[in-house]
Amino acid sequence: MIPADLPETEAPRSEYELCIMRHGAAVARGQAGYSDDSKRPLTESGRKKMQEIAAGLREAGFAADCIISSPLVRAVETAKIAATAVGSLVPLEISETLSPGATPESLLALLARHKNRWRILVVGHEPDLSQLAARLIGAGRNSNLAFRKGGCCLITFSEFPPKSPGQLVWWLTPRILRKLA
Repeated sequence: MIPADLPETEAPRSEYELCIMRHGAAVARGQAGYSDDSKRPLTESGRKKMQEIAAGLREAGFAADCIISSPLVRAVETAKIAATAVGSLVPLEISETLSPGATPESLLALLARHKNRWRILVVGHEPDLSQLAARLIGAGRNSNLAFRKGGCCLITFSEFPPKSPGQLVWWLTPRILRKLA
């Protein structure tokens, strides 16, 4: 019998969850006032859709221990919207490892430093995210995976860093996520 004044301990975790999300719809490239691609924010419509998508992500049962975002404005805005849906007290980290052109290996090295985080949401850009997902599930370079703006997938691993391919649990389009909300 456990005395009532002792805290309950959480059962040991059996799998790591990595949710990969593409940023929402942003102001068009070259639009007046946004010549710097890294400064392009979400559009008003993109913001609204991301709020619905984030609510759908919550309804799908995903909760995060940590959110890691690309430093580009549209990705950071997307990550902040997601944070309000999956846990407002979730730490948000900005990392160059999710900048356009970064390698999957650089992100995996960063994630390996988060061993106490079991459910991580990353927000970034295409085509990097589809290459990351393909690598993590062992699909190869020529796989036909692609994230729409606001789309995401969930991959689980029995250990991290993964020594074998993870399991793709779901791949949800923005439309499906909005309908879940």
